[in-house]
This record gives sequence, C-alpha cells and structure tokens, in this order.
Amino acid sequence: MKELSVTNEDTKVISHEQSSGKLDLKEAEIVVSAGRGMKGPENWGMIEDLASVLGAATACSKPVSDIGWRPHTEHVGQTGKAIAPNLYIAVGISGAIQHLAGVNSSKTIVVINSDPESPFYKSADYGVVGDAFQIVPALTEKIKALKG
Repeated sequence: MKELSVTNEDTKVISHEQSSGKLDLKEAEIVVSAGRGMKGPENWGMIEDLASVLGAATACSKPVSDIGWRPHTEHVGQTGKAIAPNLYIAVGISGAIQHLAGVNSSKTIVVINSDPESPFYKSADYGVVGDAFQIVPALTEKIKALKG
C-alpha cells in the first residue's frame, strides 16, 4: 500500500477509506443479501460462495448487522444503504418495509425464503419457496457448471 504524503499546507485530508477488496454495494450490478434465515454467522459462507460465482457484492438485513453477524457497511435498507443493482437476490429475509425501502430500486429482485407468506414475495420479480440451505448451494453449483 502506498502512503499519501501531503506537502501543501492548504491541503487537508477530510476522510480516509481503505478498500477491503470487495465490491462496493452502491456500485455493484449484482447483490446477494441475506437475513436471519441464515441462522448464524457460521452459515454465511454459502452466501459468499454464491456472490463470488456471480461476481456480486454481499449485503445483509438490519437485524443481521445489529447482532454482529455482518458488518454495518453491508446493511441495506431504510437506515442502511439504498442500492439499485440490476439483480438483487435476498436469502432468508422476510422483507420488512424498512428493508424494501433500500432495495426497491433494484431492476430484478429474487427472493429465496422458506416462508411462503413472507412479505418480500409481494415485491419480488421471482420467488423460490424452500430451504435456503439446499437451494443456495445447488444454485451455486449450477452456475459454476454453466460457467465451465
């Protein structure tokens, strides 16, 4: 990493951000997001695997960042980041109105949730009712196979 050296006294650094090497949520064309349906941070690997295969950024619901499963920088929603990717995949997120406020500008929304009454299905373009722990790994493998 290069260090920035400022020699002009009129120049003032007002913020410093270091890249984590991950895609920026606001710039990502594809976002894979998950909620409490993941049942714990130890299960997040399958979300990262799907995101990696798709070249996507990862995101989460507010409760997930509040309980410390994921960093607050990944929280999308009314009190988090508002995003507008071409494809937003929500896994295990109920779709509370606060969450929808941050993702409703997405071009296409795909919801994967075991609860067929989840409010998110009303806003989704596509919905898959089922167990995310079976669907997401199978989807990841299928995409890997298609990509060769």
